Amino acid sequence: MLLKHTLLYLPAQFVGPLFQLLAMIVWTHVVDEHTLGVITLITATHELLQIGFLAWWSQYALRFLGRYQEASDAPRFYRTENAVLLASVMLQSAAVIGILLLVIAPGARTGLLLATVAYVITRSLNLYIGERARAQQQIAVYTIQQIFGPSVGFIAGLALIWVFGQSAEWPLAGYAMAQFVAVLIVLPTIRYGYRLWPVDREIVVHALRYGLPLIVGGALGWVGLNASRFIVNELSGVAAAGLFAVGYGLGQRAAAVAAMLVTAAAFPLAVKSMEHGGQQAGMRQLANNSALLVAILAPSLAGIVMLRTEIVHLLIAAPFQAVTLAILPLSTLAGAIRNLRAHFGDQVFLLQNRTRWMMAVAAIDATTTVVLSALFLPRWGLPGVAGATVLAALAAAGVSFSIGFTRFGLRLPVGHLIRIALATIAMSALLRMFPTAATIPVLAVHVAAGAAAYFAALAVLYAPTLLRMLRPRPQHSGA
Repeated sequence: MLLKHTLLYLPAQFVGPLFQLLAMIVWTHVVDEHTLGVITLITATHELLQIGFLAWWSQYALRFLGRYQEASDAPRFYRTENAVLLASVMLQSAAVIGILLLVIAPGARTGLLLATVAYVITRSLNLYIGERARAQQQIAVYTIQQIFGPSVGFIAGLALIWVFGQSAEWPLAGYAMAQFVAVLIVLPTIRYGYRLWPVDREIVVHALRYGLPLIVGGALGWVGLNASRFIVNELSGVAAAGLFAVGYGLGQRAAAVAAMLVTAAAFPLAVKSMEHGGQQAGMRQLANNSALLVAILAPSLAGIVMLRTEIVHLLIAAPFQAVTLAILPLSTLAGAIRNLRAHFGDQVFLLQNRTRWMMAVAAIDATTTVVLSALFLPRWGLPGVAGATVLAALAAAGVSFSIGFTRFGLRLPVGHLIRIALATIAMSALLRMFPTAATIPVLAVHVAAGAAAYFAALAVLYAPTLLRMLRPRPQHSGA
């Protein structure tokens, strides 16, 4: 079931994040450090606003929407949903304008302000509709929300830059237009209401009780993920933040792309197992989910580390190369650790309705990131900040897993992890034999060869299981 759902979600989980990764590479060739710094700080700011003003409701819908499908319950949910969405986008719009003028770009022109607000509103709607579709297993709707904005928006942004010049509002405007179109495409296929009132107090109270710890934990998680960008901006300037954003953003995106290949289907299956089979069934499903997650993260991390020199020299513009080469392995490692924690360790707390634990874990990540980034930047520069994020991710993950193991019966899929480690070692050994690629086609060959070696090793290690799966089942004739 997990593999089937993972394959169905695969286009959405791969294409959208892939274009986000591609955008980070291409922007280094078409905009300068200052413009890239503004773009990345605006998108990071929206992530925080999304957490504070809408993620609590998104998580509630993902977890409990199934309880409001009866004809008597659906209208009150939709009314409340509309009111929450309207209030959220209004608050986010006001907040992002204030942060843009006070912190990111004090002299921002009207065009940048309008593009930023349009980006925030449309991106919020895309994210929420996607989560709602995932709760109802509307894979086509989810796919459109995940793919259309990042891909079409990227192309539109490039076109606007080509026509109007290198300014931060044009990429944001391109994304906003594509995200708005994505909403219009799916509206005829999803269920929703037209009214805003009366808001159902019971639903709001339940959602806040469930979601408030997620707001605090999510905001702290954002601090852990993004505080380093703002610390660099504050201590070294927006151009340095732009330089840091490339290597750091690539590493985080690469880990996220890998993780998202398998995570969309995973948590809903764990919820279903918990609802129908109890706690032990839910923990078993989480363990199975983690094995598939590690099977993607491990070779991705190893491949980036082994091929980092050719990746940076062939894909990144020259002014960004030195810093990116130093930061990329560290940021990818931090991203892999955080994704493993978020989609394995922390999901125990979601299943158990113990979301306050997530606040404590996220606080460790956030505090460690802020303190160590501020301490390491003067001494070791931008690579030191990237190293600080690795230590913060390790500290938070250690606490999350320890609580899951000791209090909730979480278990590691040791047998699977050993096989994955052996296959990753085999892949790394092959990549180490290759000379440094001088062209992009040769780099592609190295990547393909490494992937082939990894999956071949896994096939050998899982040979008995594969043979059982492929063996024809005996036919039973009826009486």
